[in-house]
Amino acid sequence: MLKRQPHYIREYASMIAMLKKRHGDDVAMQKAVGGDYEEQGRFQADMVMSRAPEGPFSLMDVGCGSGRAAYALRDERRLTYWGLDIMPDLLDYAREKTGRADWKFDRISEIKLPAEDGWADMMLFMSVFTHLKPDEIRAYLREAGRVVKPGGLMICSFLDKANAVQRKTFHPALLQHFARFIGRDVMLRFLRQDDLEAWATEAGFAVDEVVTDFEKGSQHLLVARRKE
Repeated sequence: MLKRQPHYIREYASMIAMLKKRHGDDVAMQKAVGGDYEEQGRFQADMVMSRAPEGPFSLMDVGCGSGRAAYALRDERRLTYWGLDIMPDLLDYAREKTGRADWKFDRISEIKLPAEDGWADMMLFMSVFTHLKPDEIRAYLREAGRVVKPGGLMICSFLDKANAVQRKTFHPALLQHFARFIGRDVMLRFLRQDDLEAWATEAGFAVDEVVTDFEKGSQHLLVARRKE
């Protein structure tokens, strides 16, 4: 059954099983999203709140994982939050750790967003496009263009093909394929900034900014606004 699933489900399921076996549930849930759970969560929360509209607003967190952003945002009472992920274990952890009964955490198994048109004021894709193929990224961007309301923001992270520091974090292709095969990693994907900007534009967004001044090895951010 697992072999018939998309690559991103197969590989994450195998990696999480390996992490649980080696570290136990709690550590595995934090390592599955890259570690630095609270530090990265605070960064994501600050990024959201610094760009949030005034008054109540809705945020869809696609690839929310084990809830780094949700946990850091849990005290924001004006926020309506909806987290989506492909892994039930991660969602269960996020739901319990966040402790917000009024927030939604739902599983998705394909590249479709279970929301009506114009639902979200903001949408996050953190460490999502780094694990997908170009056609999958473009499909997600089209869905974002449908779900983000006119004037709303989409924020996505990416690994820049032109960035020498980020390229050094990658294993050689053969080693990466082997790591994926034995369940120790998931696919990693470089993108060209120009390509990502073009795909966002064709999905109905205008690029506000691209943030690249992070610490060594960090992903870049593209911030785009849905056209009116």
